[in-house]
Amino acid sequence: MAQTILYYPTIDIQDGAWLRNAILYWDEVSSIVPYENYPDFSPELLYLQELGVYKAVYPRELFFSEFAEDFCNSIVKRISDYELRTTNNGTQNSRVRMHKNKIYAPALHELLHYRKLPPQLLDYFGDRRYIHDYNTDGWMEIDSKIAQIYMRTLAEYSIKCSGKDIVLGTDTSTHSREIYNNSRNRADLQAQCCKINIENCLPQPSIDVSFEDILEFKNRRKDELNAFRTKIRELETNIYNADSPELIRHYEAQFIEGWQQCSQDFYKALKDSRITFFLSSLVSLVGIPFVGQQLSSHIGQDVTSAIQTGAQLLNIGIGYFDYKNKISPAKSDGGFSYIIKANKHGLIHI
Repeated sequence: MAQTILYYPTIDIQDGAWLRNAILYWDEVSSIVPYENYPDFSPELLYLQELGVYKAVYPRELFFSEFAEDFCNSIVKRISDYELRTTNNGTQNSRVRMHKNKIYAPALHELLHYRKLPPQLLDYFGDRRYIHDYNTDGWMEIDSKIAQIYMRTLAEYSIKCSGKDIVLGTDTSTHSREIYNNSRNRADLQAQCCKINIENCLPQPSIDVSFEDILEFKNRRKDELNAFRTKIRELETNIYNADSPELIRHYEAQFIEGWQQCSQDFYKALKDSRITFFLSSLVSLVGIPFVGQQLSSHIGQDVTSAIQTGAQLLNIGIGYFDYKNKISPAKSDGGFSYIIKANKHGLIHI
């Protein structure tokens, strides 16, 4: 099954480091698009769409799925909770009016297309005066906080209802936490997950490397690329299947032992293909079905002390996130959320 990464929070994905990393390390790159034949893609996404690398995710697929009713109920509940909090705090629910002409590549937290709403929620938002000012292209101005609640829930359920091997992809921890937010109860064993930080180790194609060169490299040097990707995936799967802290530590040591040779082979393949690159960082969240005990006392709080392998760092720690009911059934045995941080000036701390 092809591995897909869903970019959040915008439709268009900037022509930069994140997109190049996604093209290199995933089979498909996606974002949430209002409708088919959407006319305002950037030239880069249009090109990748023609090659079959970029695949749009349409809300309509969710609206007609078995998750549709649960999705609508979740939206109403989350907005009701938000209204209750703002009322209790004595804050004013401010509505932010955006410029009507901001249509091209709109940020999803500013404008919302009516086709991203099922009819019942369109009426609900209209009755509560959260949306207004339709324009000829179907974009509505929407309360900024309500838009954030809606779009993160839409992304969450789009992943959950997908039959693909699909994961969330962001370029900031803040955007990742909008979907998989921190659990308020750190004693809740069900909220535990492993947080793998492979730091200053992930080759990031430089901005002057074309999409064509990346795709040609993937085709010609797929053995080296697949070995590199498989090494990371194996660590995630092993941690997912581990049934004790000791076994997690064993897989950690096993990964470190084989990482140096695997990464050096991959770096050499990139250099031989004249793909210039920097070393960037990757954070992966991995579910832990084993909940027999609180693992943070055995593995660490958020991130353990760094285990150094030459100039490279691997950190494995325990995080607490509300994620159990937000993962696609096709994506249960490995990483479910990825933060890719570009690096041009030495080590980046995540």
